[in-house]
Amino acid sequence: MPRRYLLPIDGSDNCKHAARFYLENLKQDDDVLLFVHVIEPSYSSPAVSLTKDNAHAMVGAMTKSMQESMEAGKLLGQRYMSWAKEHDLQSKAFVHVDPKPGVAILKAAEERQADHIIIGSRGLNALGRSLLGSVSNYIVHHSTIPVTVVPSKPEERAEVKGVRRFSLY
Repeated sequence: MPRRYLLPIDGSDNCKHAARFYLENLKQDDDVLLFVHVIEPSYSSPAVSLTKDNAHAMVGAMTKSMQESMEAGKLLGQRYMSWAKEHDLQSKAFVHVDPKPGVAILKAAEERQADHIIIGSRGLNALGRSLLGSVSNYIVHHSTIPVTVVPSKPEERAEVKGVRRFSLY
């Protein structure tokens, strides 16, 4: 029975590095790669008020932005599927629209019956993770299937010299 790996994709170097990690360390002949790209819906800025006069224009702009994001997501999926084909792998690509990428990725894994999730690390520092959270962190803590978080390459990590530990207390 083929193993089904879900790889969230976003066009970043970390994502490409995670795909290469799969290829070099986990690949088996009958594997199926499931690429998922999550688009966060675009909303109007809180500083812009929606009025009867500008509602149509704002909705039109948001719709156009979402269509462009969907097309870019489909193109990204096609590029990853071509990459998989070059390496003799079966693959499928999906685009999900959700304001919470972590939730969308786990939902995609469940819907597509993935056996394993492979995700690139964002390499946030301790403060960034504390304040912003992390999609990979969310997935690790909420997934019901194994998750591999692939760290970024050492040369791509932001270095903070002299800091070993960080606490908000």
